Amino acid sequence: MGKATLYIMQGFLGAGKTTFSKQLSLELDAVHLNPDEWCMKLFDKKHYEQDWENCFSETLDILWQKTVEYLNNGTDVIFDMGFWSRDSRNHAKSIAGQCGSDFKHYYIYAPDDVLKRRISTRPGKIAENNVKNFEEIKKLFQEPEIDENPIIINSYQSV
Repeated sequence: MGKATLYIMQGFLGAGKTTFSKQLSLELDAVHLNPDEWCMKLFDKKHYEQDWENCFSETLDILWQKTVEYLNNGTDVIFDMGFWSRDSRNHAKSIAGQCGSDFKHYYIYAPDDVLKRRISTRPGKIAENNVKNFEEIKKLFQEPEIDENPIIINSYQSV
């Protein structure tokens, strides 16, 4: 059993994190964990849209537990969440360290006009609110710092 790696996908809404991370998971034979996908499995749509924060929080607790299990068993994990804050990235890095795993930080980038176009095609109330409140939500996003050593992927050249 080899040393596992935790890969995190940082990027704003519509950056292409899930598209990139699913392809990467196939190439690396790694487990792909996406909180939004899990939320939709664990909660009915109405509950998820009305109480997104609590649903997301519960889902994250479950996925971090699964991440630790996978890493401890030598399985690579791709955590496809966004990791908007440096604190969230530091938390992921500390979990990898606690498990004796390697850590890789991908930053999936696309310019705002591409992000807006992509999220405007998504269905549901949450996506609708994301489009309407794009500028305010974007203020919550913290770009990666140089010392975080992100692997930068420009995803705006593909659809």
